[in-house]
Amino acid sequence: MLAAGDELARRITRPLRMLLFGAAALDKPGFVHPLQYALAWLSGQEDILLKDETLRAFCDVSTSLAALDRITSAIALELRLDPVDVQLRIAATAPAWREPLILAGRRRLAQGRHDDAIDFAHRALGLMSACPDASRLLTDALRAKRGGDDVPDLRGRFCSRPFEVLVSTQTTRWSASSDANETVMGESYLCDCVAWLPFSIGNVIAAESPDAIWNSAGAQEIRRSILDGDFRYCSRTICPAILNDTLPKREDVAAPRLRDIIDENRVVLPDPPRLLSLGHDASCNLACPTCRPSILMADREQNERLDAARDRVILPLLRGGDSTSLRLTAWGDPFASRHYRSIIEALRDDAYRGVRLFLLTNGLLLTRKQWAAMPHLAERVVALSVSVDAATKETYEDVRRPGRWDVIEGNLRFFGELRRAGNFARDPEGDVSDQVTGFGIYFVVQSSNFREMPAFARLGREIGADYIGFQKYISFGHEAAAYSSKDVASPSHPDHAEFLEILQDPALRDERVTLMQLEGLRIDA
Repeated sequence: MLAAGDELARRITRPLRMLLFGAAALDKPGFVHPLQYALAWLSGQEDILLKDETLRAFCDVSTSLAALDRITSAIALELRLDPVDVQLRIAATAPAWREPLILAGRRRLAQGRHDDAIDFAHRALGLMSACPDASRLLTDALRAKRGGDDVPDLRGRFCSRPFEVLVSTQTTRWSASSDANETVMGESYLCDCVAWLPFSIGNVIAAESPDAIWNSAGAQEIRRSILDGDFRYCSRTICPAILNDTLPKREDVAAPRLRDIIDENRVVLPDPPRLLSLGHDASCNLACPTCRPSILMADREQNERLDAARDRVILPLLRGGDSTSLRLTAWGDPFASRHYRSIIEALRDDAYRGVRLFLLTNGLLLTRKQWAAMPHLAERVVALSVSVDAATKETYEDVRRPGRWDVIEGNLRFFGELRRAGNFARDPEGDVSDQVTGFGIYFVVQSSNFREMPAFARLGREIGADYIGFQKYISFGHEAAAYSSKDVASPSHPDHAEFLEILQDPALRDERVTLMQLEGLRIDA
């Protein structure tokens, strides 16, 4: 710890020297950016936690917040400034840095200036939607302003996901060799979407066995938080079940397995996950702006590590249950990834006959030829979900780069043919929570496509989709500067009023349509 403290002191010494020139330094990139970089190093040190913390979120900034709070407080005292003024000047100079916004929001909340605190929380969440500290600030500010109204009390509620779902994905970690963030494959979580529950329980690629990840200390702690009713690791600003108040009461849970978990307070589970959702290989043939800045493909060394984890952890997890579901993929595309294709090929074996396969794909590579080359898919696939994000050629080829509309439109109609022939319709008994079977299409709502929402709903109906999903645009950090200009769901967006009008379109009242996190906006409108 002393060595880390010395290293942090070394990193912040140079920018702090600029304060010799007075308050004007607060507006200078030469001061702010090196300070930001130094504290990014601190937040990247996984062995440094705040007191009483045991888990880290993939977007954790708790330690850098604590350090920046002390630094800005000292600067304010030295320069005889309001600490909030110091923090907001730093935020203005580094608009993609959420820590100063969160700190300013905390101080405004303590002063009873709730609207300011809410505004700063929204701005921070615009930079990283899953940020636990920004989410907590927003929840606390709303509760203080409204006296608890509209802020769900989760005591006595239950969520089955941490007891049924294991999700792997990619994240970043500070590299000592490059002195910068590097991509890490395999960080694992206990919720369908890592933004809803962003705290890692370990790494599925590095785990020595299935149980080492599924019943890790982190997994047990998150399950404890659900059973105790504090839900401290869950996002109250993104999770649809929390936002829409659909979590069941503990006493209403009737499923025998879940009833036993609640009654016996079980955090160590003897059976494997009922849904294994893999997203640790980001390989994809598209570079959609909402997801990534460029096309990514695993290299040879990465594929070797993935193959080893497949044989040591992933396939044993799938062999371990009679009604296990596999979702490919939560990140990347299952047909662009060599790793995921190898898992799909393994499912030919009778040892995996009980596996239900949920495919999430951009749909471009799942052609008639590819489907015919994998005849076992007809038996395994119970759900096909295709991310499209558009209803016209012009918009599609802008938001799904470098996709081609003629290809995806033809494939969508092929998927509709498969559905009408009886595919994707296996008995859903034993599926996890609200995982639905069938054929669905998805649409991430943003400024460039929201006017096509009704047309997309009509397209889904025309091709025979069972469900048509509209998702809120969530910031994962890579588009921090552009996020606010694209998030039409935000009341501060100039097109928000028009967006609310579109939510009233009759096409969006179709029983096949689900608005997920956006449902509350239609009700409010």
